[in-house]
Amino acid sequence: MGRRVAAKSTPPATATAKAWPPLADAMAAVIAQWRDERVISEQTMLRATETVGRYVRRLERTGVHRFGQERPEDAAAFVHAPTRAGLPPELATMHARRTCLRMLYRSLRSRGWYDGDPTLDLVLPPRGVLAARPLTADEAALCRMSSRMGVGAKTLRLAVCWALGETTAVSSEISALRIRDLDHPRRPEAVQLPGTRRHDPRTGELTAWGRAVLVRHLDALHAAGATPDTLLAYRGAARPGGHVGQASVCNALGTVLDLAGLSAEPDVRPASLRHWAGRELFDAGAPVEEVALRLGARSLDSAAEDIALAWREAR
Repeated sequence: MGRRVAAKSTPPATATAKAWPPLADAMAAVIAQWRDERVISEQTMLRATETVGRYVRRLERTGVHRFGQERPEDAAAFVHAPTRAGLPPELATMHARRTCLRMLYRSLRSRGWYDGDPTLDLVLPPRGVLAARPLTADEAALCRMSSRMGVGAKTLRLAVCWALGETTAVSSEISALRIRDLDHPRRPEAVQLPGTRRHDPRTGELTAWGRAVLVRHLDALHAAGATPDTLLAYRGAARPGGHVGQASVCNALGTVLDLAGLSAEPDVRPASLRHWAGRELFDAGAPVEEVALRLGARSLDSAAEDIALAWREAR
């Protein structure tokens, strides 16, 4: 999938920019918005807040007073800046910094306080060698924000596909899911995933953000006369769960990655969402055996590979 430029890299410093709030005020409003929307976990919130705060202070030291006055070089310099110990930043650190800045600029655009993103053309080496590495927590939060940009049924469908993907569902499963597969037709917390030729049937748990998305979606579906057989994410004429439905969902997930500025990453694919969900379970303390069951994996090795767990190297 080609990379689509969602916004200008460097917006001009116009009279409109002069009317936007000062850096510190804009940053405080964005952080409050993140807390209110509950898109970001508490741990990610702490890291993102600290990163954005250092970026804003760095801009202020260079004479930037409002967003719109900075240049792409300012964002690049921050991403590549030495650590507090004076050492070159690790690749993972640079990726995390860039993702936090993209979250910031995404939120600023949603508030009408910015019309670009100075990180759009900031290319970094891939984080690993996997074809579809797990997303990081920061990247997953950025994708949640990106999936809900705009209004209308198309935007909501992107968020629904993403929310179902967070349950570990693969694209063909997402296209086949119906209201009857949810544990509750209006206020669901889990969904029964049917499995595929490569994955076992299992129960997928919705995240808190995913539940909020599904509740909004279900309210709209029921208002339109939905039945238990109504599909949740796929609206095509072809057989749900087939190749066409799978491609439709893959395109939706790819669009979210595109909107988040991640589609150009060579090791990020729609499967990176499912792999993130598995890695989150492992990092939260679940043994790899449980992660494999939750992913519907047929072997521990395949589950470990999906979540980028190099268990052989740790021996």
